[in-house]
Amino acid sequence: MPGQKAPREARPPLAHLRRDCELDCMSSDDQMPHQRFVKALQREPIPCGRTGCEGPVEVADMSRLHDRVKTFEARCRRCGWQERITGQEQLLPPWDEAALLLMADEHLLHQQPVCPFDDTPVVFTSMPNPRRKARYRVSCFYCGREAEMDWPPPEAKR
Repeated sequence: MPGQKAPREARPPLAHLRRDCELDCMSSDDQMPHQRFVKALQREPIPCGRTGCEGPVEVADMSRLHDRVKTFEARCRRCGWQERITGQEQLLPPWDEAALLLMADEHLLHQQPVCPFDDTPVVFTSMPNPRRKARYRVSCFYCGREAEMDWPPPEAKR
């Protein structure tokens, strides 16, 4: 009917608070390399980049231990096609407290938290803390943003 809005697709809990980065952050030219980066990061199969080749693609993590942005090398075993898959460092603006809490909540709900700027899955790393408080480093290996946080946050203790 004229004037009626089309129904919105269902979103997972808390996803309405996240920026819709497919529209805001990345052009369609940037989406394909980003999708390959996410597949490499999660060790999912990546299709060969040559048209018509369906050969198996081996992906190797070429990053050093302390790199903020990961780099992968993809190579097709059948045709020899190669590609270097890397993130795009963009440290500003940093994550705000609301974004960190959203990612922590998703992590606690056993959902895959993602960076609110580029929709890349983030990694929570438990850090040593002598006072036996939970301390985590949250990292996005595509844009290089990192933050450290205590858990539970101070406002949850009130």
